[in-house]
This record gives sequence, C-alpha cells and structure tokens, in this order.
Amino acid sequence: MLGTFVEIAVPAGFESAIDDGFAAVAHVHARMSFHEEASDLAALRRAPAGTAVAVDPHSITVLRIACDLHARSGGLFDVAVGAELVASGLLPQPPCHADGNWIGTTGDIVIVDDMHAVCARPMLIDLGGIAKGYAVDCAVEALAVAAVPQAVVNAGGDLRVLGDTPETVHLREADGSVIGAIELANGAIASSSSEYAQRRIGQSVASPHLGRNRQPIWADRAVTICADRCVIADAMTKIALADPALAESMLETLGGEIVARPVRERAL
Repeated sequence: MLGTFVEIAVPAGFESAIDDGFAAVAHVHARMSFHEEASDLAALRRAPAGTAVAVDPHSITVLRIACDLHARSGGLFDVAVGAELVASGLLPQPPCHADGNWIGTTGDIVIVDDMHAVCARPMLIDLGGIAKGYAVDCAVEALAVAAVPQAVVNAGGDLRVLGDTPETVHLREADGSVIGAIELANGAIASSSSEYAQRRIGQSVASPHLGRNRQPIWADRAVTICADRCVIADAMTKIALADPALAESMLETLGGEIVARPVRERAL
C-alpha cells in the first residue's frame, strides 16, 4: 500500500489488532493515492478550479498539515508538484492531464471545512511526500484504541513505535548499507534519499524531490528525521533534502531532529 510494503508487529495475544492497523493504512491509500481514480486526489484534479469538493476528513487533515508546512517553509514544501512529476515520468499521466494547465501551488488550496476543499487554481496534488507517514500514524492510533501496549508500524522506512519499551532501529543509506542505529520509544522516524530515485531524461536528470522553484535536487546521502508523529518526520525529510538548515529551524518548533543528513546538496 502507498507504493511500499507495510509491516505491523505486536506482542503475542494482540494479533487480532493487526487487521485494524492495516485497515487504517488501506483507508489512507484509497483516499490519497495519486494512482487511484476513485481517490480524493482524483476528485480534486477533475473538479473545475474554485469548486468545493467533498473529500474524506483524513484527506482534509493531511492537506491542512501540507498547507501549514508550505507556509512555514516559504513554499519549499509543495504537494502540488504532480505536473512536474508526471512530465518527468515519475508519476503516470492521469486521464484529465491533457490540458497541461496545472499552475497551482499548495498555497492555492483552500480548506472549506472538515469535509470540503477547494483548489483555487488548477493543480495536480501528489501526497507521496506526506501520506505514508500519516498512514503509519493512523495505524498506530488504531492499535492504541485496541489497547495494544507495544507495537511497531513500518511502511517502507517510515516507522513509528508505540509503547515505552525502546526498539532498536537501524539507519540505512540509500544503497542499503547500515550506518548506525538508535533506540526509539513512543516516537517516529523517516528517511528519504534521491540518489536511487533519479531518472535520466535526455540530457537532464529528474528527481522525485524538488527544491526551490520546483527544480529537481540531489543529495549524496539519505536524510533521517525523528519526530513525535510519522507524518511530520516523513514530510520534513523532503524539506531537509533541499534545505537542512531550514528543516532544523522548523523542527525546533514542530518537535523533532535530524539524525542523519546529506553532506552535499546540489541542483540537478
């Protein structure tokens, strides 16, 4: 789900709660997948600009977080980069993409209420940089409701630990090599890397990670962030890949820290 394998671990005797955790992740996937034409993202891109669209409350929550991070980062964190990712072949072209007039940014998203959102300008929203972490949080919340005392939810490296007992989490580089380990309890961790996600197009190189002015960026090492919530850890890795100093400043307020960072960044 959400383009990766999802793992949930609970103590013996609580196995039945695992289904609740997977159901929570599946719900986020169904509502926030760029690839699903029945998703809320598809409904938003099909609707004329300025039209209120009914979406799931979870989608509203994620869009609110995205809008907040967009404002805090001066526009660096932008979920309305689907057009660039489609053009580079990193996302499939949706049926409604023909006109190519996708000029909106996250700043053009208007939250009407807990079930409606408006795109003031045409845009292709991609929540790939934030929804996976949110899905992990939802799974952990479902396990907590089921009275699970200790658990680990891992969605392709976006990981959260429920419970006071520390779990050893190994930190890996993009090539799979282990560069260290941390002990994590009641917290989340996420990593991102652009090195093995690039795609060459003619004389240029495309990356799923975009910096200022929506230009693709490259970093020679993965970035790893710890935070209370996985949605924050996940989203902040994207900012840290482009601007580690800005990410550090934001994390002072949001709660979290960079535990592994790129040593060199450059525009592609």
